[in-house]
Amino acid sequence: MRILKLRPLIANCRGFSVLGWLLMIPVGIIVLLVLVFGFYEGRKAYWDSEVKTMCEKDGGVAIAHRIKLTSDQAIHLPRVNGRLSVGSEALAGPATPVFSRLQQRTLREGNPTIVRYEEEIILRADNRVVARAVIYGRSGGDFPSFAHPSRYSCPELSRVYTEISEIFDIEEKKR
Repeated sequence: MRILKLRPLIANCRGFSVLGWLLMIPVGIIVLLVLVFGFYEGRKAYWDSEVKTMCEKDGGVAIAHRIKLTSDQAIHLPRVNGRLSVGSEALAGPATPVFSRLQQRTLREGNPTIVRYEEEIILRADNRVVARAVIYGRSGGDFPSFAHPSRYSCPELSRVYTEISEIFDIEEKKR
């Protein structure tokens, strides 16, 4: 007859037990969420760098001619952050000396969306383009949530408005 040796209970277990596998489920979910979130943030960073590259090539404001205005003409122009600006052609009245035309071209549909905006500033008197602003932007590309999508634009809009306001030379009335 053979004598059976009693071994400890732990020696019969190889690998994870059922409890070990149950504990790995939350860890696996957390790791998966971190990887998915990293994917979305990495894709967003990639498209932000692409937008920045395109912006460095032809983004910003190019001024062809400066415009001399009287203070009476300047009253008809809109203001952004206290600076003179230019309204769209549809909103500009007949007394407004300049207006703008905006062209929007979608470079990438989907999530994220990449858009190129080109705004031409036009002198009403002779329909001459006096300045051109090119802005690139990204919208979306975030981790799916109920929040509004993030945005990135180049150059910064405050800088664009500041540069557009520099095309105007206001002549004071002589007394």
